[in-house]
Amino acid sequence: MQPKITVEPAQTIPDGATVRDYDELGWCAQRQFATVVDGGERHVDDETALQFTDGEFVKYTDYYRVVVT
Repeated sequence: MQPKITVEPAQTIPDGATVRDYDELGWCAQRQFATVVDGGERHVDDETALQFTDGEFVKYTDYYRVVVT
């Protein structure tokens, strides 16, 4: 079963949360992240999923919380 990436817009960032800038993501992760922001969720390959940590935040056009399932 392929991992799925979902992002949720974040109004606030909890203290101690992991926050990365979009530019810190690898090329494949950047491409997939942008697609997820536009489409809500996306199944990705294992290699791309490993570039994300469940619960981390990514600053893109706004802040987004990443959910990996």
